[in-house]
Amino acid sequence: MQNAIINADNVSVYYGSSLAVSGVNLAINTNQITAFIGPSGCGKSTILRCFNRLNDLIAGARVKGKITFGSHDLYDPKMDPVAVRRRIGMVFQRPNPFPKSIYENIAFGPRINGFKGTKGDMDDLVERSLRSAAIWNEVKDKLKESGLALSGGQQQRLCIARAIATEPEVILMDEPCSALDPISTLSIEELMQELKQNFTLVIVTHNMQQASRTADMTAFFNTEIDASGKRTGKLVEIDRTSTIFSSPKQTATEEYISGRFG
Repeated sequence: MQNAIINADNVSVYYGSSLAVSGVNLAINTNQITAFIGPSGCGKSTILRCFNRLNDLIAGARVKGKITFGSHDLYDPKMDPVAVRRRIGMVFQRPNPFPKSIYENIAFGPRINGFKGTKGDMDDLVERSLRSAAIWNEVKDKLKESGLALSGGQQQRLCIARAIATEPEVILMDEPCSALDPISTLSIEELMQELKQNFTLVIVTHNMQQASRTADMTAFFNTEIDASGKRTGKLVEIDRTSTIFSSPKQTATEEYISGRFG
């Protein structure tokens, strides 16, 4: 796809000898939000973690097929996974601030990635990242306090600011609101709309209303059961969110959207 920043071409993921997800083909468009929906165990998070090579950290995991990031093959042996994760950031399901000050939560990533600026430059980067995550006004007077002292919704925005601080091009979010209350969830959804002006976002969500509210594109994953009874995840279809929720092409998508299964 012309405007794609990430392309997955016939991607399958194995855990040991077990095929977890099979034959995924999709494109992630620049400066858009793409949502992955589907029942548990269908491969949504597995594919998401392929995009910044987090599956490398799982013993026995291997990826077949090709994933390109811009013009780069993400699984080229010469590609440094740490460099990949700097350019493709990650926000996890549960807020996970470091047991450090709010300031140090933001400064840590740039420092380990070789930040060369002055103290003033770092101060500016910390402020800019916190502003981008819409939390600066809430924490600007307590930057030396622990990030763990913040509320759940604030912690998640701090984690988003931490991801922004390394200046990635893509931010992956694995169910970023599942541990949050409705008000915090709404603030994160509003933040996503602001972030896509400067970043590309991919989110995994079990909340179909969230996908319909926030995403430009939606990919529906499901599972298939083979003759031996093993379940394998697969991508059923990907399309504009409005199309997925109003006139999906596949019966399985329609049944999931309407609540008849899953």
